[in-house]
Amino acid sequence: MKNIILASKSPRRIEMLGKYIKDIIVCPPDIAETINENDLPRTAVMKIALTKALTVLGTYKYKGIIVAADTVVYLDKIMGKPKDYNEGFEMLKSLSGKTHSVFTGICIIDNEDGRKVIDYEETVVEFNELSDDFIRRYLEIGEYRDKAGAYGISGCGELLVKGIHGCYNNVKGLPLTKLNNLLTKHFTQNLL
Repeated sequence: MKNIILASKSPRRIEMLGKYIKDIIVCPPDIAETINENDLPRTAVMKIALTKALTVLGTYKYKGIIVAADTVVYLDKIMGKPKDYNEGFEMLKSLSGKTHSVFTGICIIDNEDGRKVIDYEETVVEFNELSDDFIRRYLEIGEYRDKAGAYGISGCGELLVKGIHGCYNNVKGLPLTKLNNLLTKHFTQNLL
C-alpha cells in the first residue's frame, strides 16, 4: 500500500483517517480557505480541497497518495467556520429548527503518477429548535471554534441535531465510505 498523505491540520480528520491508516503522514497546507459566495456549495468545497491537495503536492516531497477535504454547512448560504462567538451565535440561530446540508469536498492525488480525483458528499441534517440560552451555553463550551456551521456533531453538538440523512462521518468532516470507494475505484487502494 502507498503512503497516505493527509493535507489537513484538523484533529478530527487526523483521528478519523488514523483509525485505518497507522502511519498516516500529516502535511497541513498553508492556505486561506476563501469561499466564493457565488459558487454552489459542492463547487466551493471541491475547489478548496483541490487547492489544499495541490499546495501539499507543491510543498512536501513525500511519495504517495494525497488526501484533502473541506467541509461547509449550507442553508440559503454557505457557512464556513465562524470568525467569533457572535457569528457562531448567528449561524446556530439560523439553523435552529431547520434542515440544512453539509457538503465535504474530497481531492485525491497520486503524486507519483499524477492521477487525480475530485468529488463531494452531501448529508442532510435536521436541527432541534434551539433557545437563545441553549445556543449560548453550547457556544461557551468553545466547541464551535474551527467547525463549519459552528457545531461539532461528534461532541456536545450532537444535542443540537434532531436527525441526519446520509453519511454521519461527512458531518464530522471526512466521508470515509466515499473516500474508501474513490481510493478503491481510482487508485486500487483501500482503507482496510
